[in-house]
Amino acid sequence: MSSFKFIILFSVFVYTGFFNNFVLASEDLLLTEIEKKEIKFFQINQVLAKNHVLPRYQVFTNETIKIDSSATKFCLAPDSASLIDLREVFHSAADAWIRVEHINFGPVEENLRLYRINFWPDKHNTGSKHLARILKSKDKTMLEPNKFSLNSVALQGFPALERLLFTQSDELFKGDDLAIFRCDLIKAISRNLREIANSLLVEWVDENSAYINKDSYQKKPNNFEEREIFQDFFASLYGILRKIHDLKLHRPLGETPEASRPKKSEAWRSGRSMRNIIINLESAQKLFQGEVYFGMDNLIQIINPETYMVRDFNITMNFALKTARGIPIPLHKAVLDYKWHDQVDKLKAQISRMMAMVRARIFLSFGIGTGFNFLDGDSI
Repeated sequence: MSSFKFIILFSVFVYTGFFNNFVLASEDLLLTEIEKKEIKFFQINQVLAKNHVLPRYQVFTNETIKIDSSATKFCLAPDSASLIDLREVFHSAADAWIRVEHINFGPVEENLRLYRINFWPDKHNTGSKHLARILKSKDKTMLEPNKFSLNSVALQGFPALERLLFTQSDELFKGDDLAIFRCDLIKAISRNLREIANSLLVEWVDENSAYINKDSYQKKPNNFEEREIFQDFFASLYGILRKIHDLKLHRPLGETPEASRPKKSEAWRSGRSMRNIIINLESAQKLFQGEVYFGMDNLIQIINPETYMVRDFNITMNFALKTARGIPIPLHKAVLDYKWHDQVDKLKAQISRMMAMVRARIFLSFGIGTGFNFLDGDSI
C-alpha cells in the first residue's frame, strides 16, 4: 500500500498561508460536503481502475509478450534487419510501460517491481557495473527463470536491455560465446519483463483486489481503505509531474547549454527521453480528464462548481504538451542546443505550475498531503 498519508502537511499550510486549525476545519467541511452529495469513493476508485489502469496494464502485458517472442526470434539468427525489428518492439514495450508508470502504488510496489522494470535514475552507474560483471562471468545459470530475479534490479529491466540493443549491439553479431551469452541475456530480460507485467495485471484484477472489488473493502487486506486508495490516484498525478520536473528535466538541464548534463536524461541511448515525457504527460492528462466519462476533474467540479482549477490545469497541460511536442530532437541533444534549451526550460516551468496547482489547490480541496516520498527514494 502506498505510504502517502492522509494528512495535510505543514509545507502545504505555509505555501497557502492557512493556519493548521483552519485547514483541518476546511477538511471537515469538505468531507461533509462529499457525504451530502453521496459521493462513493469505491465507485470512483473502480471507474479509475477499470477505465484507466487496467487497460494500460493489459497493453503493457501484451507488449512484453511480443518483446519476449521477438528476442527469441532475433537470437536464432542475429542480423542488422532483425535488430531493427527488435528495437521497434522494444520501443513499443517501453511506450506501454511509460503509459502506466504514474501508477506507482498497488502491486507494483511489491517485490521491487518498479525498480526491476525501470531502474532509473541510476546515480552510481550500477547498471553498467552489473552488466559488465555478468558478461564477464558468462554464467548461464544466472539467466535461468528461477534465478534471474535474484540479480540486481539494475540488470532486470528496460535500462539494461537498452544498453544491449542500442550501445553494444555490434557485439551481438560476432558469433562467439560472448555474443551468444549477450543474446541469452536479452532473452532473460525480455522474459523477466513479461513475467512482471503479467503478475501486475493478475494482481490488479484478483478477486481480493481492493482496487476493483467492493467486497474486499470489508476484508480490508493490507488495511486498504476506500479513501486511501482514492488518495493514491490523486497522489500519482502529482507524483508523475514531480518526477518529470525533478528527474527527467532538472537532472539533464543546466542553466546554459554548456552547463547541461545530457547523459543524465532518461533513456538517452535509445533517444526516448522526450518521448517518455510526452507519454507521461498524456497519461496524466487522461487520468485527470477521464478515459471515458469520468475523471478527477468531474469530482473537483462536484465538490466546488465555481472553481477555476480544472480550467487552469487543463490549459497549462495543453501548453506543456504543445511545448514538448514542438521539440524535434532528443532531449539529450536539446539541452545542448541554445534554441531548444530554452524550450526545455519553458516546459519545466509549465510543469512546475501544474505541480503548484495540484499541491495548493486540488490537494487542499480534498485534504491530501503530498508527503515526502513521491519519488520512492529517487533523488536529483
